[in-house]
Amino acid sequence: MPSFRPANNVRPAILSRIDSLAAVLENSRIWPFAIFLVLYLPLTILIASRKLIWDDEFFTLYLSRPASMADVLKALATGADQHPPLFYFLTHQVMTVLGANHVTLRLVSLFGYGLFCICLFFLLRSRTSVLWATVGMFVPLILNPAYYYATEARGYALMLGFCALALLSWQQATALRKRLIWLCLLFVALALAVSSHYYAVLFLIPLGLGELVRTYSLKRFDLSIWVCFGGVVVSPIAFLSTIKQARQYSSHFWAVPYLSKLLDFYPIFVGPSSTILLLALVIFLVNYLWLTPYSASGNHAAISGGITSWEIVVWIGIAAVPLFAMVLAKLVTHGYIERYAIAALIGAVLIICASGFHITYRSRVVPFLLVLICSCFFLVQGVLSLRSQSIVLNTFLENLATLAPHTKQPLVISDITAFHRVSFYARRDFVQSFAYLSDPSSAIKFLGHDTIDRGLLDLRPWFPLNVVERAAYEKEHSQFLDYSFIGSWDWLTDDLAAPAYKTELLARKGNRMLFDIQRVGPVSAIARRDDSQSLFKRISTTGPSLCEQWFQGDRLCASIDRKLAELLTKTP
Repeated sequence: MPSFRPANNVRPAILSRIDSLAAVLENSRIWPFAIFLVLYLPLTILIASRKLIWDDEFFTLYLSRPASMADVLKALATGADQHPPLFYFLTHQVMTVLGANHVTLRLVSLFGYGLFCICLFFLLRSRTSVLWATVGMFVPLILNPAYYYATEARGYALMLGFCALALLSWQQATALRKRLIWLCLLFVALALAVSSHYYAVLFLIPLGLGELVRTYSLKRFDLSIWVCFGGVVVSPIAFLSTIKQARQYSSHFWAVPYLSKLLDFYPIFVGPSSTILLLALVIFLVNYLWLTPYSASGNHAAISGGITSWEIVVWIGIAAVPLFAMVLAKLVTHGYIERYAIAALIGAVLIICASGFHITYRSRVVPFLLVLICSCFFLVQGVLSLRSQSIVLNTFLENLATLAPHTKQPLVISDITAFHRVSFYARRDFVQSFAYLSDPSSAIKFLGHDTIDRGLLDLRPWFPLNVVERAAYEKEHSQFLDYSFIGSWDWLTDDLAAPAYKTELLARKGNRMLFDIQRVGPVSAIARRDDSQSLFKRISTTGPSLCEQWFQGDRLCASIDRKLAELLTKTP
């Protein structure tokens, strides 16, 4: 792409040097991907290796451990988790082949987010320029709330990657380039997207609208494309019974679909406004103060016509996926959280980069500087993320320090995140007296939903957690300790009040508290569920942590185990 020359033919030396570097990047087929991979892979893998597993990821870990798809389906038949079975099976295969550790647990997501970024490059390259396509590949790296899912062992990043691949396949198939290959890839990509998360079925709406516009514009019905759209029904049909089971949780699901959440999607995923303002400032300063616009005739006008009307419809439709997700949630699923509609970011990034390409008159300097800024932002955010993981680890170690003197006493951990992590990262003898009390009716009373309590009870055969029905626990223990926190997910502490209970605050650190609980009233209910198949009762009560046992050779597991051993030697 020819560079713009200012009217007076005098170019500041710094802009000349930047333009030369930009030309090298633009004329290379390797450098854009090489720079991206060098930045994305090492830093993302490092973050994944140092990040403690949290609640939702434990679902992925425990449900991907069964040896066969039949075992996975049996666990999902409880309805306690809504991710498609294939996602767990893919995670299982990765950990089987490469070994289980913190990185391989998240490798599927790491791949999905990288695929998303690379597909954006190819989607933009033929519609803008190589440099603006590179900007599109790098922008997702600075959308920190979205980039978070690159190291989150859930299906959202994988859904994002396969949706982007489906859009690229549709774009190439409509351009009649190697059509058979792209048609097959379109079908497979849509099937895999919905197999990563069921809400990916909404991606068919913008694709269908775009294809209708294409049919009207060309006066030709493309049957092959519509047949390939059928890929979205493969997973729902294959796992229809599992989906029906999951719907039983919708009546009191935690992610209630409030219409106001539609306004939260882009503020949440685009991230801090300062990032966007800085990028806009760079475009303004370079384009309007340093460079002189040239006429939009000739080559520029020809390239402007490269984006077809049906592609524009699809891009806008993809950006509107949160609206479609809200309608689906209101009418069918009764569950909506912003990440369910994460595929909307594909359309948003495409629109932003294509607009920037035309606003800046195809200057090489502006997109090159944006790539540089995105790279710097990504590195800074990576450093901050690593620092935050260290803070999370220190907080977890503080939890262990608080609990260490009480390992021989009956103790309830009502902070579900702390309970998950202690159960997985602490030695087996350390956790034997710790339990989580589950009571779906009380959870509904205080939180408005029972997703966690019902799910943990139903999944006891697959989860190595000491989850006990509240009534059964209180029948056995009239006095116990309660380790809780001040937050919206802890209902138990609110319910352990007079006159049925006598409570005493023993210790407090920040928003975490340790109570001594004495029941002075009768047990409120009778336990009804059989816990004889609980995995917790079938695994060793001594030895190293599950992290050490399952993630052999993992440095984070070894580090926590070593620090816990040092902590226990100091505990009287």
